[in-house]
Amino acid sequence: MTIFRLTNEPKAYAWGSLELIPALKRIDSNGQPQAEIWFGSHRLDPSEVDDHIGGNLLERIGELPYLVKLLAAAKPLSIQAHPSKQRAMEQFAAGTPGYQDGNHKPELIVAVSEFKALCGFRPLLEVAKDISSLADDNEIFSGWLQAFNNGGLKGATQWAFDASQTAVNQLASSKDVLGQDRAQLIAELDLVFPNDNGLLVSVLMNQVTLQPGQALFLPAGNIHSYLSGLGVEVMAASDNVLRGGLTKKPVDLDELMQLVTFEPLLDPLVQTKMLSQGLQEYPVPVEDFSFYRVTPSSDCMLVDLALKGTAILVCVAGEITLSNSLDELIQLAPGEAAFMRAANFFSITGSGTGYLAMG
Repeated sequence: MTIFRLTNEPKAYAWGSLELIPALKRIDSNGQPQAEIWFGSHRLDPSEVDDHIGGNLLERIGELPYLVKLLAAAKPLSIQAHPSKQRAMEQFAAGTPGYQDGNHKPELIVAVSEFKALCGFRPLLEVAKDISSLADDNEIFSGWLQAFNNGGLKGATQWAFDASQTAVNQLASSKDVLGQDRAQLIAELDLVFPNDNGLLVSVLMNQVTLQPGQALFLPAGNIHSYLSGLGVEVMAASDNVLRGGLTKKPVDLDELMQLVTFEPLLDPLVQTKMLSQGLQEYPVPVEDFSFYRVTPSSDCMLVDLALKGTAILVCVAGEITLSNSLDELIQLAPGEAAFMRAANFFSITGSGTGYLAMG
């Protein structure tokens, strides 16, 4: 067989949702948070192959250059960034904490439900306006404004990470000068992570709400935090994460500051490309993977598509049938995934929505 059904156990991280993944799969919640389901061959959690041979995908086919996840957040994930490939190789070889492997981790997340995130830095004029408003409201933020004026986004970020607990608490009190949306965000973050300097850093970051099918691309150096919602994520096969705030896990501010790209991200959303009816690409400047949204229907069958290497398909709505030129096929329901290789052509039929990673 060259098409395998993939299964894996959900990860019960504390930020995970009790309901989003069970609702997608139309099963009852087990009462535990279900944060991520990994589909791939990453050595930390390779998928199980559901066929008569069994075993995991790493044993069966070796290492893939990409990893696909279902991600369901009920609480914010840490403020974080990922390294470049060169940095990852050097720091992993040196045994630096936070480096699990020697690979980079560019990633793309596509919303399945409404999905909220912090992604990249805001335009400079917006940052200047909000820090000025805070400084006018309370003298404790005058140093932040000076750090921004003298050192730009890097200076402002360093000040936020180094600021006193008094400044963090004052932000929660002064939040209304930032407008309703930003004030609500700070209030929500403060409930989950009180006294966390990540609250200050969040003021510098783009606040984004994705609708189903919209996506964010997070290259090396992009500072980000997922806040809530269900999405499908694809990334280079790595687990390198450097954290700086909104977390109870270890942080490495010095290393994070070395990684982050201190430039405004003016348009966080990925501009999609329609290849044909029912087939939409999310173009990203990486060699590790390509990614597509597939929406087959009774009058739109995706047939005889060229298979470039390997592929993982995750169904998120309806029912999708994956088949190949070897007359093998698998039907997928929401929350199910399949892996495919070693066929010249493949087809996607049925009536539903899925996300396809190739590499």
